[in-house]
Amino acid sequence: MKWFIGTLVVVNLLAALYGALKQKPEVDIHAQEVNAAQLKMLPANWKPSLASAPEASAPATDIASSMPQAESMPAVPAVTSATATVAAPKETKPAVLAAKPEAKVQEAKAEDKAVKPAETKVADAKPAAATLCYSWGGLDPQQLARVQGGVPLLKLSSPPQASVEDQRRGSGKTWVFYPPLATQAETQTLVAELKAKGFDSYIVQTAGEFKGHLSLGLFGREEGAQALVKRLKAAGYDKAKVDSRGDVVKVTTLSFRQLDEATASKLKALQKRLLPGIPVQACR
Repeated sequence: MKWFIGTLVVVNLLAALYGALKQKPEVDIHAQEVNAAQLKMLPANWKPSLASAPEASAPATDIASSMPQAESMPAVPAVTSATATVAAPKETKPAVLAAKPEAKVQEAKAEDKAVKPAETKVADAKPAAATLCYSWGGLDPQQLARVQGGVPLLKLSSPPQASVEDQRRGSGKTWVFYPPLATQAETQTLVAELKAKGFDSYIVQTAGEFKGHLSLGLFGREEGAQALVKRLKAAGYDKAKVDSRGDVVKVTTLSFRQLDEATASKLKALQKRLLPGIPVQACR
């Protein structure tokens, strides 16, 4: 009797276990979540092996019937499909990366083309800007010393060129005179003859190299003095001479060559500060 009761209990337990297993819902492997940490990246040229091919093509009913094996093993088909979709975009990346250097090279070439004309323009402009020439003169010795004291402020690459000439400075008058004769009595007779023919004259009495000469006139312009000399010669007095009154002074003209715009502006400012009465002019 005890054996019979024990057999019934075992049968009931087996029936209950079978019912519990029978009521378990089917699991859709494709609906399961995939942990990103468990994914394994496969190479782009990966192909499934022959052993895994039947599993990938197996029907859903077979997978459902083999659930105990699916629970104990990772879902290989799901992982495989996930890795395949991830690996597929990577095949196009090398083409994209290969195109970028070409684009950068083209951009660099375009920048070079844009920069080179500007550089050549600047290089062409430099020689033209350093060919200005200005002259400053005439300067007497005192004015020249003053200018030479300010020239170092210009910081010139080469000193200015100087040209010197003699210039008479003084009253600016032109004097007509007649040399004295052998004796003072003869000179007095000459004065009377000249006066009779319409030429006013007097004997110079002041000490100097012209003492005893006859002074025939002082003119503001040299043309008037030359006209009087011509009249005297026509009247027979061909020893009349012309002398420009004043002192002979050495006058210097400075030429500033190979200047740029900035240095030329400094030169003009220096002229206005030192000698505003003697302008700076462009070289002829």
